[in-house]
Amino acid sequence: MAALAGLALFCVVLPNGGRAQNANLTANPDSGAIPVFTDKYPQSEFCADPDQAAPCSVAPVDVPEFDASFIYRFLAYEAQRPFDRFSWQSFVAVTSSDPTGNGLARWQTYPTRRDLFSEVAMPNPACRDGLPDGALLLASHVQSSGDILVDQAGNFILYETRINPVAADYIRQNGLDHESGRLEFANAGQPVDFPMGHGPNTRVSNTGSFAKGVIKTASASGSADAVATDAAVEARKNSVMGAQLLKFAWRILPDGLSGDHYFTRAARIALDGDVTLDGKPACLDVTVGLVGMHLVERVTSGNGDRWIWSSFEHVGTVPLAANARRPNSIITDTPFADGCLAPDAVGLQTPTDGFLFYGGRTGAGGQANQSIQADLRWDDHAPYARTASGGTVVPPDIVRCWRLFSGTAEANFVWQAKLEGTVWANYMLLGTQWIGNPGGAPFGVGEVPRFLTNSALESFIQHHSDATCLGCHVNAVTDAGQTANFTFLLDPAR
Repeated sequence: MAALAGLALFCVVLPNGGRAQNANLTANPDSGAIPVFTDKYPQSEFCADPDQAAPCSVAPVDVPEFDASFIYRFLAYEAQRPFDRFSWQSFVAVTSSDPTGNGLARWQTYPTRRDLFSEVAMPNPACRDGLPDGALLLASHVQSSGDILVDQAGNFILYETRINPVAADYIRQNGLDHESGRLEFANAGQPVDFPMGHGPNTRVSNTGSFAKGVIKTASASGSADAVATDAAVEARKNSVMGAQLLKFAWRILPDGLSGDHYFTRAARIALDGDVTLDGKPACLDVTVGLVGMHLVERVTSGNGDRWIWSSFEHVGTVPLAANARRPNSIITDTPFADGCLAPDAVGLQTPTDGFLFYGGRTGAGGQANQSIQADLRWDDHAPYARTASGGTVVPPDIVRCWRLFSGTAEANFVWQAKLEGTVWANYMLLGTQWIGNPGGAPFGVGEVPRFLTNSALESFIQHHSDATCLGCHVNAVTDAGQTANFTFLLDPAR
């Protein structure tokens, strides 16, 4: 990809196929509203290595611009931009080819939850036999809420969790990969404390402005230039990676559907007889496309427990709810008292292939995001989702309850343009959540933005008052009853 010199933005036209991501996003710069697609992005914005001027495989390890002496309660353009940059850089880096040249994406070399914890059994272990090189072995179709998502083609959405080597090593070295070890660790009074990423010169300013010696963000007028000192360059080249946790959502690509707009992988689905229509274990070989990802990383700079939560989604998943709220519209105990409502079909911008999780069966203003109230089973051919009697399943209508922050929408526009010609131009950042304040009503545990959900991963709970990634995970404990540092991994049976 050729680098675009000083990429400037002066329009609100979205990349092809991504029109639905920012429906009704408007702002009036004359009134002092947050700027929309009018800023300048220096070439150093696109890679954690400042010597490179395009999206790259170098992963960021920290957000050194973050000023921990300032309290952030709401999303603000200048404060959020370094975090959204961090998210996009991390996303591109972790999905890049593994440097060993094995043909895998970098994340494919990370252990899965089942690899790390022996208590998490693999259904139908025979499915491991003869698994093609590079193929995924998937076995979960249930969301963390206990709900099941079926797409408009009538197929289950599949899920998997990966743990980067830093986090996996920490778990193994402390005996946290088995039940007795977690109990011993808790009884010893040791806190669960995953490693934090940092550069050798990482520091946080106490002056109320961004830290010096790092890449400065552009001003609202778009007049700032990139500034990188030798110290900043050296810091990024000699950085230390922190713990990173990833959760993926995959769709099964129907026969005849081009996978050109998706990141795809060959996959085998391992099924026990208790979830199949005929009651027999099965191994299904399919092609899957990535539709959603949570990417969570622990860093040094910042407030609170210093996890950054990034959530990505394919641009063709769902439309905005008719009553979708803006991310700073949080001063209420019930943001969606009537649930999230289906949009009017008139004027709805629908992707060429239709929305993946929305079919328009719910009338305009009707309550969407209704979970399937049926006992579902796997058939051995598409459509794979069936009722217990063998009937086809009516897929739910899923909508997005929370709008994208305008600064995040701008970042998407810029990054999608830089990634044009690749499948990654068809993905968008929903938001980057971080701890910015001490919390307390109505600010939760201090997470900014206050709410963040993914329609592929938390489809049915977006309207809940606790629909927040960090706000939910702050309650995580191990199966020994110990606070688990924002991850439910250490309670494998959960």
